[in-house]
Amino acid sequence: MLKRTILLISIPFFAHAATITTLLDALEHRPENRLDLLSVEKSSLGEQALSDKLMPTVDLSVGYEIYNSPNGMLPVEPNKLITMVQDQSIGQPFSKQIMREGLSFTWPLFVKSIYTLKEKARLLHLASKEKHKLNLIQREAVVVGSVAQLRYLEALRGALEAKKHSIIQTSKTTKLMVKEGRAAPSALFVLNSHINDIDIALNNIAQNMNLLCAKIETLTGVSLRRSVPLRMKHRVKKGEIFALKPLKARVAASQKGIKAADEAYVPSIVTKGNYSYSQADAYNNGKAVRENFGAAGIYLSMPIFDHSKSTASQLARVDYMKEKTALEQTRHTLKVQAKQIERELVLLRRSLKLAQKSVNEQRKLLKIAKVAFKDERMTEEEYLRYENALANAKANYYSFEAKMWQDRAQLAVIYGNDLRRIVK
Repeated sequence: MLKRTILLISIPFFAHAATITTLLDALEHRPENRLDLLSVEKSSLGEQALSDKLMPTVDLSVGYEIYNSPNGMLPVEPNKLITMVQDQSIGQPFSKQIMREGLSFTWPLFVKSIYTLKEKARLLHLASKEKHKLNLIQREAVVVGSVAQLRYLEALRGALEAKKHSIIQTSKTTKLMVKEGRAAPSALFVLNSHINDIDIALNNIAQNMNLLCAKIETLTGVSLRRSVPLRMKHRVKKGEIFALKPLKARVAASQKGIKAADEAYVPSIVTKGNYSYSQADAYNNGKAVRENFGAAGIYLSMPIFDHSKSTASQLARVDYMKEKTALEQTRHTLKVQAKQIERELVLLRRSLKLAQKSVNEQRKLLKIAKVAFKDERMTEEEYLRYENALANAKANYYSFEAKMWQDRAQLAVIYGNDLRRIVK
């Protein structure tokens, strides 16, 4: 019983113990981040895979061969072959059935394109690491923006509930006025209709809040019952557009791809060797014969004509132009977006001050309207307009505040700022 009591007490505590910092920290332990890390790890193996192509390969083979006429077990020197023909007691190294065991190796000593492709792999690994950082910051921005939107909806809900409470209080006064014959019964219907509209709006807000909480839980694994506080710790640090770093690395990598494709025509140097041990019954006298033979050499290979290499070079140039164009397009888009957000933040700060002033003024006007309506110096429709005006003024203020947080988060993505350094 005691354990159950402790559990029941602790459940609300943990549900509300989350902060924006714990939400952002949780992103590093989510599957999305692990998938990005696996992509980084995979890209790091690209260079190793190319280095492996410059390492020697060794193969062991065992085989049993059957021929329709005697076949040589190894090359035989002419003088030695003459002696075997003259003396049939010597088993000649020819047979229709030969058991072979062998060893062969290949070792590329110089392949110019591989060295260039290793440089390309290093750049792609860098692009993957920068992309991982960018993806994490983007998810942080989504969480901050969602929390800001959640806080806006909670504030809007509070404003509507305050409006509902105010109309209910007015409704009580109106009931007395109807009983006294000072107001028409239809006045109560109008007020009740407004209360019903408010309930519908509150239900829509609850649905949107549920969607936002689900979105946050999907990204962080943390289930929220309400929003968490958002406060500025540091301003967004401006500088180089971080979101371009992965694209820049990919452009540099595609340049290396062009170079590697052109280097496919550069001669390559490879050393090869093999050793063979053969066993068979000599075809001339049936005696068991065992022979071994080995060879090694160094080879220079130069492509003279291979149209596929020309096509590969053209493809590499197209890839480069594609990456370069994507970089230029993204650079222009992000520069314009950064300027727009910075200007918008200045306007939003001014809008916040004006909205706060409007809320204060509408609150005063509503107090006056309530008294005027009670004293029958104002119609019901006019009074309700003041209720709506205050609710709209509050909604504007909260929406400006949420938009400011979303803009800050977007700037953080553009300039590569970890939002854990900015919010608390």
